[in-house]
Order: sequence, then C-alpha cells, then structure tokens
Amino acid sequence: MMFSLALLFASPLADSGLFDAIIRLTGFLGLAVPATWIGMGRRRADAARDELLTRERAARTEAEAANRSKEEFFATISHELRGPPPPDPRGTPTETPDDRRALMEQLRDMNEQLIVSSMREQDDADGAQALRIEAEADNRLKDEFLAVVSHELRTPLNAIMGWARLLGSDQLNPERNTHAIATIERNAKALARIIEDLLDVSRIIGGSVHIEKHPVDLVAVVQGALDEVKPAAAARVLDVKLIWPERMPEPVAGDVIRLQQIVANLVSNAIKFTPPQGRIEVRLTTIGSEAVIQVSDTGQGIAPDFLPHVFERFTQADASTTRRHGGLGLGLAIVRALVERHGGTVQAESPGLGRGATFTVRLPTLASQGAAPEATPGRTVAHPSAGQTLLDGVRVLVVEDDPDGRDAVVLFLRVAGADVVAAQSVREAMNTFDRTRPDVILSDIGLPGEDGFALVRQVRAREAGEERKTPVVALTGYVRPEDRSRMSTAGFQAHVSKPFDVEELVGTVASLAATGSN
Repeated sequence: MMFSLALLFASPLADSGLFDAIIRLTGFLGLAVPATWIGMGRRRADAARDELLTRERAARTEAEAANRSKEEFFATISHELRGPPPPDPRGTPTETPDDRRALMEQLRDMNEQLIVSSMREQDDADGAQALRIEAEADNRLKDEFLAVVSHELRTPLNAIMGWARLLGSDQLNPERNTHAIATIERNAKALARIIEDLLDVSRIIGGSVHIEKHPVDLVAVVQGALDEVKPAAAARVLDVKLIWPERMPEPVAGDVIRLQQIVANLVSNAIKFTPPQGRIEVRLTTIGSEAVIQVSDTGQGIAPDFLPHVFERFTQADASTTRRHGGLGLGLAIVRALVERHGGTVQAESPGLGRGATFTVRLPTLASQGAAPEATPGRTVAHPSAGQTLLDGVRVLVVEDDPDGRDAVVLFLRVAGADVVAAQSVREAMNTFDRTRPDVILSDIGLPGEDGFALVRQVRAREAGEERKTPVVALTGYVRPEDRSRMSTAGFQAHVSKPFDVEELVGTVASLAATGSN
C-alpha cells in the first residue's frame, strides 16, 4: 500500500485535490500516513497548482491582448470610415457585433470598389494604348497620303516647268512648240483636277456637296464628258465609243456639272487602266424606271479581293512606289458619293485580272419621280467661237494682286476686244472706278489690305441712288458652295473659278455687259 501511494505521489496526478482525497481515504481506512509523504505530496501539489495558475494567467493575458488589438483595429477602421464618434457622456462607447458586421460590409464594399477602380484603370490604360496605336496608324496614313499628293502634284509640275523652259529656249520648231503648249495645258488641267478632287472629298466628308437638280439629257452629258477626256484617250491610242439606242434615253433630274464629272471620272479611270490599242465603250439605256450608264473597258481588270474596295477613298489596287498608274485614289470614291446624292447606285464588275472591267451607274428617271423640277431662272452665258470678239467696246476693270494672273486675264480680255484697265488693290480700283465707270468689274476676293467684299460695298456706296449697278464678277480660288453663297449675298453677280476657262470668262463678261445689273 505504501509503495502504491508513493508511486501515486510521484505521478503527475498528484495535484491538490487528489492529494486531499488520498489523505482522507488513508485516514478513513485507519492507515498511518508518514509525515514525509504528506510533505512530499503537498510540495508536488503546490508546484502543479502554480504551473496551472501560470498557464491560466498567460492564456488570459494573450486573450486580452488579442481583444485589445481587435478593438483597436475596428476603432481605427471606424474612425477612417465614419470619423471619430461624438463623446458619450455615459463613458467610452463599446463596439457591438452589429457595428462590426456593418464595418465588415463597408470593408467588403471598399474592396470591391478598389477592384472595380483597378479594372477601370487597366481598361483606361488599354484604351489609351489603343488610342496611341490608332493615332500612330493615322499618322502613318497621313504621311503616306502627303507623300502620294506630293508625288501627284510634282509630276505634272515637272512636265510644265520642263516644257516651259524649252519654249523659252527658242530651240523648238513650230511642231514641237505646238506639242509643248499642249503638254503644258494638259498637265495644268491635271493639277486642277487633283485640287478639285481633294476639295470634292473634303465637301463629301463634310456633307456640303451642292447638287442643283434640273432636267438633264444624259446623251449631252456623256458627250461633254468624252470631249473632256478625248486628249487623254488619243494619247494612249484608245478607241472610245458612245452607244445608245434609237430611242433617246429618258432624262433625269440632276446637276449637269456633277453628272458630267461622274462620267468623266469613270472614263478617265478606264483610260488609265487600259493598254494602248484597247477599247472603251459607254452605253446609255433605260431599264424600267432607271437611266443606266455603263462604262466598259478591255483593260487590266480588277482582282476579286480588291473589288469590294474600289470605291473607297485613297484606295488603289497597287499603292506601291513601283506602281504603273498614278492618282490619289479619289476618282471612284467621288463617283459613288455624287451618284448617291442623285439618288442612284453604282456597281463595279470584273471577270478578273487582265479581263477588263465594267462600271454601271443607275439613276432614277424624271418620269419615276413625278413632276419635273423647275429650272432655276438664270442668265444665259454666251460662249464665243474662234475669231469672234464679243467684248468690242466693253470697259472692264480687272482687280488682281498677282501680276502673272492679272496680265493673263488682261491679255485674254483684250484679245476678245475689251477695253481693259487693271488695279492691284481696292484703293487703286476705286480711284480707277471713279475715273472710268467700267461696264463690268472682274475682281479677286483675296486682296492686300481690303478684300473683294470691301470693293463691292464701296462700289455700291458710290452708286447709291443710281438706277444701274455695275456688274461685279468674282474671279477667285474660293469655290466652296458656302463661298459662292457669301459672294452672291455680298453683291457679286457671277463667279468664275481659278484656274479659269477662257471661253467661260469671256462669255460671262459679255453676258453681264449686255444685260447690266438692275
């Protein structure tokens, strides 16, 4: 028994409660308990008790520290989210579980907002990168476009300057002189066409293409277009034919100038891509309620993969520096825009490379649109034939600050029989006007000091109270519809665009001199 108790006392079970129970049990059994046992048991019991108390205090301290940290964390978050709470007269406020749940929800919301904000920032960064890439692509296209424009402008300029020098050298015989003059004129017209194409595209993009619809005979329109491109066709030895049925095609409602431009662009395109000795046919027919213009050629044809893109701006099947055919790639884009402004359609077809192409324009006839539009009342412009001097005795005041342009206008008018005086500014023009009272004034818009609009105002002020008003013609490079409208409102009776056609210029002056301005 003693041995067993000794083992028990030596065991880890000897805590204070167990020790007391053993003593009581030993006494109850009538056994004697040595004092040494009792002392040993008590010492071990005290040590076990102390160890348990130490562990309990450490756990309690650790839990209190954790609670303090948690409360400090929630207090900090609460302060950041809601600001410091107002003082509580009852003492320090205590965070409740509901408060903590609300804070956790706010934290989750903030986290979600941070995630969304981060995603947006990434999207913005991606968008900015895409915009940079797009801007760089646009810049490359712009540079390529300017390079093409520069090339297309310099090519005819080179021919003009070269042949002009040869003319001035007196080394050409009469036949070569004639060839030089024709070459200079052809290339000058090519330059004018490039400028007009660029302006037309600008108008198309801006939605400011002006169409004046009147009853139009398409046969006359097509013949006029063919006359315009005849020199280019002859230079390439091409056979160009106009074919229409015995019954005249139905008239359409359209703008004569724009319709002629449509046909001229299509035929010019065919001329460019048809080899020498080739054929070009222009057919006019009426199918149902549509007038149909077809331009077919025996040229190089169009590749199937490029066919859907032929009417796009600045697009060419061969845009490389080794291409055989020049141009800005605008002619067909202008055709489509003008055809659509007339309520029609245009289509390109080709069996393939080397097998020619056909372009078909369909326009609504007058009959399909009901009553024919009334022609706008206007002045009939006379066009002199060779040898006529329509301006005999007509006094013309020319106001132009560019000496080369002024000399050319004066010379053409004098050849037509006019009595011409010239001025290079509004002040000089008004002094001449007071002395001579011309029959017609021909003026540029852009002048030094005061412009052509100021000239018209001063002329009308001089003529205040007079029955007859001197007609004023604008001879200018400002050719947009809004420019023409402004000139008409300002008091100009007519508009002649630069570079001018001599017959148009002389005919306009002759008509105004005959009718005057009332």
